Amino acid sequence: MADKRKKILFTKETITTRRPVILKSDRETTKDQNKEKLEKEKQPTIILKTREQSTPKEDRPQSPKAQSSESDGYHPNKIAQNENKDKKIIEPKPIPSLKLMTKPVKLLDENLDFNQSALKFLQDCNTNYLVIGIMGMQGVGKSMIMNLIYQNTVTSDLCSQILHSHEIPSDTLETNDVDSIETKIESLTFTNIDANDPQSNNNFFKFKMQDMEHIERGVHCTKGIDMYVTNDRVILLDCQPLWSPSLIDESNSISMNPRCANIMTVDCLEIASFLMSICHVLIAVQDWFADYNFIRYIQTAEMLKPTLSASSTVPAASEGTESTNDGESHPHLLLLQNRCQLEDFTPESVKAMQDLYRKSFQRSNLQLNSGMYMYSDTNRNGAHVDQVCKGYSVDTCGPPINLFLLPDIYSDYDNKDIYRGHPPFEQLAGRLRWLVLGANRHQITNVPNLSEKGWFQYCSKAWETIRKCTFFIEYERLLP
Repeated sequence: MADKRKKILFTKETITTRRPVILKSDRETTKDQNKEKLEKEKQPTIILKTREQSTPKEDRPQSPKAQSSESDGYHPNKIAQNENKDKKIIEPKPIPSLKLMTKPVKLLDENLDFNQSALKFLQDCNTNYLVIGIMGMQGVGKSMIMNLIYQNTVTSDLCSQILHSHEIPSDTLETNDVDSIETKIESLTFTNIDANDPQSNNNFFKFKMQDMEHIERGVHCTKGIDMYVTNDRVILLDCQPLWSPSLIDESNSISMNPRCANIMTVDCLEIASFLMSICHVLIAVQDWFADYNFIRYIQTAEMLKPTLSASSTVPAASEGTESTNDGESHPHLLLLQNRCQLEDFTPESVKAMQDLYRKSFQRSNLQLNSGMYMYSDTNRNGAHVDQVCKGYSVDTCGPPINLFLLPDIYSDYDNKDIYRGHPPFEQLAGRLRWLVLGANRHQITNVPNLSEKGWFQYCSKAWETIRKCTFFIEYERLLP
């Protein structure tokens, strides 16, 4: 039986064949390993319930930080502040407050030194400003005209203010009795006057005018150049008189000699050339027709004026704009006749004045056709402006130039029955201010859009250049 079992097992082993062993390649092993790793790295998905479904808000566990924040009055808005904490927030720079003028300051002091005190009243971002200068002999009314331009509105009592501006109360020195003077002094009450009060008499006129003491002594009132900036950004420049003998008296020289007069003459020419270099509008004032020495002064100052980096790109010539071949820009020259009489307002007198000034400045580069006329020339500029007088026209007075007439103020100015030959003084003062402020604001230097502070720095360099210019030194040497 044992032998039979062995035979049966042998036959089964012989019948069933063994399968061949197939070895796996390295590629397949690496693929299998990667699959196993990915399966191991996969995290099981955990399904969580929402807070609303699980527990109410009051029963939720809170961290210590959250508990402390809520106890300190925690607000959700603070989260945004913490998120933007790292971000730099660029805040705009605060605009400095503009300092307004209450009284004029010195641009050139009495020693003709440039003063920097006016810089704090000027803006660094404003380019829309107008510079108006004035020059003339002693006592012609320069400061009064600048006060007229300063006034925003012409008041009805303007003539009375001008008439009483230089008067001294008559009851102060009527008698030589010392006792009466002492009693009057004791009866006086002194009060503090606010300089910023517009109702005060000192603030009615910004520029100081001659009083009776100046007139009796024969001295001038303005020293150097006074500067005032209005709220409308109009820069007014009032200068000392030209060719005044009182300037020689106030000089530091002990002995009077001809050289003192020559030095004073050259100083005045330098001031006139300086105003021609920095102004948009230059007003030349006279109180009688006509002072040939004053006309010669203007011509000499223009001849000696050096070129101060003037604008090389002057716009095309139009009304109120004149350019020269050298590309230099020049101010508008307004010839103003002050204290005119009745006969000066006749068309024949106006024609004679215009013909004389037109011939005197025919070779000048100063702009005499800027629209500051007493009557309109419809053939040239097309401006329909009412005439100062009805008889003024191109046929009777010729082509107009920058000429304006201001009448003398009499004590009976309010008497309407007297024939004056011209409109009232208040109306003419308003027209003068309207013409001057409406002048074309040309480019003074070659720097486009020059700001107020930039103009002030240009003035400093211009005055330094004029003081060192050899033209004025040679002219002084040639004087007798």
